[in-house]
Amino acid sequence: LQIFIGGRAHLIEFPSVLLPPGTTTGTIVNIAVHQNLSKEHKHDQHFWQLQHVILETFRCVSPEPPHLEVRNVTQTSVTLEWPLIKLATAKLRSLDIYKTSQCVAAIPSPVTNTSTKLSSLSLENRHVPQL
Repeated sequence: LQIFIGGRAHLIEFPSVLLPPGTTTGTIVNIAVHQNLSKEHKHDQHFWQLQHVILETFRCVSPEPPHLEVRNVTQTSVTLEWPLIKLATAKLRSLDIYKTSQCVAAIPSPVTNTSTKLSSLSLENRHVPQL
């Protein structure tokens, strides 16, 4: 890395690899900088195309909450089922079953598993299951 001090005492850091061979201390080097409008335009086009793709991907498709249904009921248990969860572009890390606002258990294989059984339910209480 070379450090140049210009006529107006501006400090410029410049990669020494880009200097001409034989450049030593005290060598005067002319450096020209030009704006490249065509590359700027291409860069802007690429940026806005990417923004459009991101917007279309995430705006049009959203995850949907699971819809619980009762498959079977006994005096002390209930079997719940739901259709496959529509994740859109999201990734599912875990899925828990709640009974009356308390976490009961994690659903094994939550991406493919679509049912679970809640047991040891008391007859005296009202139970509200949630995924």
